[in-house]
Amino acid sequence: MVSSATSSKKTAAAAVLVGLLAVALGTYFAEATPETTPAPAVAAPRAASAASSSVATPAPDASASASPATIHHTKAQAAAALMALPELQAWSALLEKNSGGATHGALIEDDPAPRVIKGKRYWQFSFVENTPEAVQRWESFLISADGDILIDDVTTDELLTLERWRKEKHPAQRTSSGG
Repeated sequence: MVSSATSSKKTAAAAVLVGLLAVALGTYFAEATPETTPAPAVAAPRAASAASSSVATPAPDASASASPATIHHTKAQAAAALMALPELQAWSALLEKNSGGATHGALIEDDPAPRVIKGKRYWQFSFVENTPEAVQRWESFLISADGDILIDDVTTDELLTLERWRKEKHPAQRTSSGG
């Protein structure tokens, strides 16, 4: 039988490793992505992963169906755009405030392979509550290179637009991982 102290240490170590992995992936993708002209920086809360620090726009992908005026996000910029959502900023601030700085909001990548929906490729991220004991998923997001955001509603198995999610789920009122 494993003692609760050993179990807590293992859980804390796992949470730290998840955080470090998110930072490492963000740094890797920020450095590995071809870059051209700088794009405007997006404000992200302190709790955002290092993935949100990249602010350059990559060369347009010839296979993209977007118009030339469309912004093309790198994966790191997509993460920064998600963390810039007012709901995620508020959730991050709430987590830090309520925990005295021990708990942070963060994005983790669900799958490095883009998810294709109606011919469009989306990066997959989850906003998580990162505590010293565990990581708790709050919401799953999909974001395309042109900034189209969808929310993967796991309770209904539907993809919601940002507008519909705000209208039906009232994320601005959310104060815990319980919804």
